[in-house]
Amino acid sequence: MKREDFPLRHRLRVRFVEVDRQGILHNSHYLVYFGIALNEYYRSLGYDRIAAGEAAGTALHVVSAQVEYRAPLMFDEEVEIAARISRLGRTSLTFAYAIFKDGRDDPAATGQQVWVHTDKATHKGTPWPEDLVALIAAREGEGLER
Repeated sequence: MKREDFPLRHRLRVRFVEVDRQGILHNSHYLVYFGIALNEYYRSLGYDRIAAGEAAGTALHVVSAQVEYRAPLMFDEEVEIAARISRLGRTSLTFAYAIFKDGRDDPAATGQQVWVHTDKATHKGTPWPEDLVALIAAREGEGLER
C-alpha cells in the first residue's frame, strides 16, 4: 500500500492526550484515526450518511475491525490518515486505511473495517442507496472490488 492508492488523505498531528508514557500513540487511538478518515471520506463525497440513514430508516454497523502496527507514531508528529473503499457488496463495504508519517510512502499502520448497512426496524442487511453506490464507484474506479 502506498499513499497514492488512497483517494482520501487527511493530515493531523499526534496529540499529547493520545500517547502513552513513552510518547507513542496508544494503540486504541488507531481506530479513532481510522474513524476520522472514514468521516472525511464521506465528507469528500458530499454525502451526509447520518441524514441519509435517518431519512431511510437505516443504520451502519461495524462487524469487523483490524489494525496492523508497523512503526510507532510519536507525540507531535504530523501524519496523514488515508481511506478508501476496497470492496462494495450489496449490504456491506470494506474500508481500507493507512497512516503515513510525514514524507513517507510506506505506512506506519494499516487496517480495515467491514461496515454493514442495516434496516433499523429489522436489524437485517439492506442494499446501499444507489446514489451512494454511484459516488463510491466514481471515486474508487477500477480498483473497487464488487
